Amino acid sequence: MVSEAEMLQEFQGGYDFPPLRVRLAKQSAWAHEIGADALLEVISAGQKYEFTAELKSRSSPKVFKEALHQIEQWARQQGRLPMLVVPYLREEQLNELQERQLSGLDLSGNGVVTVPGKLLVYRTGRPNKFPSSAPTKYAYRGATSLVGRVFLCRPKFQSLAEIAEEIEARGGSVALSTVSKALKRLESDLIVERAADRIALRQPDKLLEKLAESYTPPKVTKAVTLSMKMPLEELVESRPRKTPLVLSGRSSVDAYAVMGRRDGPVLFTPNIAPVLRKWGKKVEETSRFVDLELLQTADPTVFFDARPRDGLPYASPVQVFLECAAGDKREQETAEQVMDRILGELNG
Repeated sequence: MVSEAEMLQEFQGGYDFPPLRVRLAKQSAWAHEIGADALLEVISAGQKYEFTAELKSRSSPKVFKEALHQIEQWARQQGRLPMLVVPYLREEQLNELQERQLSGLDLSGNGVVTVPGKLLVYRTGRPNKFPSSAPTKYAYRGATSLVGRVFLCRPKFQSLAEIAEEIEARGGSVALSTVSKALKRLESDLIVERAADRIALRQPDKLLEKLAESYTPPKVTKAVTLSMKMPLEELVESRPRKTPLVLSGRSSVDAYAVMGRRDGPVLFTPNIAPVLRKWGKKVEETSRFVDLELLQTADPTVFFDARPRDGLPYASPVQVFLECAAGDKREQETAEQVMDRILGELNG
């Protein structure tokens, strides 16, 4: 991560932002009196404009929002041109700056510089030169994603311990230290808000979007295809009691949305061997006339918040949403139905 001091150094010798040149002003000591980090000069075709600059080493949604509030205050109270400088600005952040007639530059080559009525330069499309390497970027995938997923089951908690307990009650397990790290990322992304007496989900739709962006299918270590000698409900009922079984998200669509299932059901389990022993002659391994696919995985996300109904172990609606969102156009349309259901349950 680049520091604010290192960011200032970028402007000491001049920073090219074609067709503009940006440099640190010599008489910038006064800027600190109003809480600014620096005074920057923007030179365009021989014309010089002075900007009061706020430097941030990160541009997470929360940091970005707070910084915009600060520079808007300068513009309103001091009558000065304000500018935000960060390592990287996403396109939606650049658009927001432009809409508010504010300026922002990043050190990756993107930015918008606005002098109302006189100058507007907008550049985007440059890759992030300073990607985060923090472990919290994995807050939306794997076992850590259970922290976010549990907020889609229950949107308010009073403590970290309560979150961990709810995850365990729904079939998962996450250490308190992991809960804490994941919450920091969720809070930074303005998905969760924390107060003295509560931790609450703020943007469930954005949380679903983040989970979908980071989703990877569970790693399967063994697979068998079977023909069944009895209905699936009876087969599930006769499983080993201590061995979990859950339908895949795609195989659970019927519980949450309308989409004709094209393939036979898929069941996940952490251990295939005891299941096959228990079922015995009730099933037969085959590759020709397949009624059921049994997959072995240690991925805890597929088993989290399973919802048994009518004798079948349906996956959670979040798992259904994620699997369908990663599928073809028809499945993606189904994912939208499931998302509406998730959001509706939270609001209801």
